[in-house]
Amino acid sequence: MKIEEEIKDMVERKDYDFWEFLKKAYENNIKLDIGHFILLNILIGVEDLYKKLSEKFGEEEARKILERNKIFAKNSDFISGEFLKDYIDRKSRVAVHNRIKDLKTLGFNIESKSGPFGGYKIVGYPKWFKK
Repeated sequence: MKIEEEIKDMVERKDYDFWEFLKKAYENNIKLDIGHFILLNILIGVEDLYKKLSEKFGEEEARKILERNKIFAKNSDFISGEFLKDYIDRKSRVAVHNRIKDLKTLGFNIESKSGPFGGYKIVGYPKWFKK
């Protein structure tokens, strides 16, 4: 399977409790849109893909594969904000940042790194979320 197909499958993932997600967003006064779900799907999916590629090729080569496909920022294991913005069909990385901030409010532990080597990486999940 090609990386592009893997990403398409990630974006369309629907295997978590949608209603629990909405409930938590409502409790935190967060207005969700499809972009929140797409970003979460990609953050989770790329983490899983990176692990799978690392097992097959080693971490360094896995990182390079994802970097060549413009998923990871240069010399980094953070998902590029530029890559993410294209998947939520927005012109600005600020749209990504705002949705990431909402996901953090919901309890997702997402590391953010600014600059040319920066981006986003999910490192933890709220107790209510079943991955």
